Amino acid sequence: MTISRVSSYGNYLSLLNGINGSSSTLADLQQQFNSGIKSQDLSAYGTQASQLLSLKAQYAQHTGYATAVTMATTQVNATEKALSSMQTIVSSLLSSANIPAGAGNPTVSAVTSSNSGNLGLAVDTTKSVFNSSATYTVSAVPSNSGKSGSYDVTVSDGMGGVSTKTLNLNTIPPDDGQQTFQISGGPGDGASVALNINQLKGTGSASFTVGYPDLAAPKALLQGALTQLSSLLNTKAGDRYIFSGSRYDTQPVGDLSATKQVTKMTFNGTLGVAGDTYEMYVGDKRYTYVTTGSETSPSDILNGLAAQINGPNQTLMGNGQKANPPVTAAVSGNVLTLTGMDAGYTFNAQSNVYSQPGYLNSVNGAATPTTAYTPATTDGKDGVYAQFMTQQAIAADPTATPPVAGQQQIDQVNLNGGSVDVGDVFTITMGNRNTIQVISDDANPANNTSYDKVGSPATYSYVMTAADIAAAKADPNGPMNFVANKLAGLVNADPQRSADAAVTANPPLSAQLTLTGTGTQRFATTATVQNNTNQNSFTTNTLDPFQDATSFSTGITTPPNLPVYDTQYSSGAQNTAAYASSSLNVDDSTTATYGISSNDPAIQNLIIGIKQMLSAVSNPGTYTSMMSTARSTIIQAQGQIRQLDASTVNVQSVLGTAATNHKNALADIENQIGNIQNVDPTTVAAQLQAALNQQQGAYTVAGKIASLSLVNFLS
Repeated sequence: MTISRVSSYGNYLSLLNGINGSSSTLADLQQQFNSGIKSQDLSAYGTQASQLLSLKAQYAQHTGYATAVTMATTQVNATEKALSSMQTIVSSLLSSANIPAGAGNPTVSAVTSSNSGNLGLAVDTTKSVFNSSATYTVSAVPSNSGKSGSYDVTVSDGMGGVSTKTLNLNTIPPDDGQQTFQISGGPGDGASVALNINQLKGTGSASFTVGYPDLAAPKALLQGALTQLSSLLNTKAGDRYIFSGSRYDTQPVGDLSATKQVTKMTFNGTLGVAGDTYEMYVGDKRYTYVTTGSETSPSDILNGLAAQINGPNQTLMGNGQKANPPVTAAVSGNVLTLTGMDAGYTFNAQSNVYSQPGYLNSVNGAATPTTAYTPATTDGKDGVYAQFMTQQAIAADPTATPPVAGQQQIDQVNLNGGSVDVGDVFTITMGNRNTIQVISDDANPANNTSYDKVGSPATYSYVMTAADIAAAKADPNGPMNFVANKLAGLVNADPQRSADAAVTANPPLSAQLTLTGTGTQRFATTATVQNNTNQNSFTTNTLDPFQDATSFSTGITTPPNLPVYDTQYSSGAQNTAAYASSSLNVDDSTTATYGISSNDPAIQNLIIGIKQMLSAVSNPGTYTSMMSTARSTIIQAQGQIRQLDASTVNVQSVLGTAATNHKNALADIENQIGNIQNVDPTTVAAQLQAALNQQQGAYTVAGKIASLSLVNFLS
């Protein structure tokens, strides 16, 4: 009985141990079924454990290479695509269908005049040669050096180009009204402007515009090319800018069209007198020059203004500080050129001229006619009355108006004023007067009428020049006496005159010009004055980008310096990283170098070439030669970009081969690892099911034993 009890208890303990063992086996099978490998524990592989470790290390290495190659391939593919697009841009720019061989024919607008009564002209387009799109201004002021009635006529294109001639259309024989002005200076240098001047009687100005419509489309194409190129150079692959060198998170390029601003200030007019103030603003800084009277040319004034910019700036830069404003000033003739020191820097520029108040004659007219004699008699048609403005007639018999036969008509013109100005025009006209009888009622003569008819008048004008001002001021009888004598001289020099002229001085502010008829012929007299003001002025004009070829550099920038279009250029930074390329070990023995910088010489040449083309279309006069140079630059860039593209395609091949090799290697290693640690899922599933069944039976038996009482178990 005792032996039987011991045997039963032992069987129970043995059953429990079997359950525990089957549970461990079951867990191993479950792990194999889920993972597909024999064990996570290397000890389970025995002598193959070291081989398995080596294979897994190789697998990790190839995986690292493959990941890096994939990332590099994405960037290289994006680079090659961008380079292909650049080559398309280059091809379009080298096409004669897009960029013409010549600038085409200019168009010339109608002439607009501010005072057509003084200055009238037309442009002879058949004889003119223009070199730039511009608004041309023609201005006339009394000549400093010419004889009486002469004018200095200046043609300015507003871009630094000017030409001045002294003309006098009142000479006998008169100057040829057709004048050719050779423009000198600025983008329009060399232009030949042929004008037909048919009116030149006083200070005035006129303007017209010249355009080149054939260059509008090429200019738009070139500007679009820069915009497209900017987008390509700022391409990102993932989170990296692919053309930024090693500055992966820095946008590489800014405004590719950035140039140095060039602003021209052109002096117009005569020198004026001491005390005139010339004012110029550059940015928020004001510069002034007050004349001393010792100036001999406009360049004296302009150089005085330029020195106020250049002198302080040179001092600042000599002390290692930044120029303020960062602008240089240069003078050529009567043109002051302001050039920004940095591409992309813009500034406002304006100018004014303030003449001495005492130099103006704007209060009292220099010539004031006396009370006019205006007979109001019908011309016999539709009741219209003709009025003729004359001076009061003075004759031997003051009651005789008009004078009777044998009496001479006497008219008087009074000139009043304390000062005169350059450009004041004093004019007297005299026309022979005849009375026309209109017989409409023979029976009633009182109903008959008469009217005065004035023949074509003779005009006598004197224009005050700068030389006249001093003489008029020095006249002991006053400036009006000087003017009256000049007018009398003009009248008396005319052999066909209607009257003789004599001057009666009335110092210091007036003089009387007496016109005495040469016979019984009556005449109508008028007197007028055009009161001129100082015509000195500045014309300020900022050139369009690329109009001035010096506004951008054509040199290649080398490390660590940055080209002007680089986003870090304006900060003054030097950065070798902006030129860097990337290197990648694609396997244990091969290194691939990839990545093109936006500052690569090929890219710089392409941008320079486009700017040169823009400069050519902005300068029609030198279009052919400038475009030839630009094409050479573009062709050079084309060859360089093709080389970059070829090297990029080569890197694509290297990376593609490396990616394939790593893919194959990983597949081979996976097979070797699988041969060592992989299990047959079907076999494991069957073993797992058998183990589960066995364990389930063991649990059933153990459960029954566990349900017996101690008495039953021991009995």
